[in-house]
Amino acid sequence: MQSNKPSFTVDEFIDDAHNYALGLPQIVSLRQLLPEEDEPPRLPMRHATFTLSEEAISALSELSELTGEPKSKLIRKLILRATKSVQFDLAKVKTAKAKLPPGGS
Repeated sequence: MQSNKPSFTVDEFIDDAHNYALGLPQIVSLRQLLPEEDEPPRLPMRHATFTLSEEAISALSELSELTGEPKSKLIRKLILRATKSVQFDLAKVKTAKAKLPPGGS
């Protein structure tokens, strides 16, 4: 029985790790790896205006083309992921501070 999955060599997969680290995988789909981020939209949404460098605009456009995701959704995912990371770091700091003796640094 044949699989519908694309075939690739181990070497191709390993070489794609660099692309994945840049957020531009050629073999592995971001959607397959990050299903928890494919949540329904959080309504209501508001329009926002911000400024990006030409480099960031190009990277965002390329990432949108490669993943098939709209640029605004990619930006929302990036913001939510960064927020989760910051919250995790803050929790570690709070835990470390709680372990200090009163008046200790």
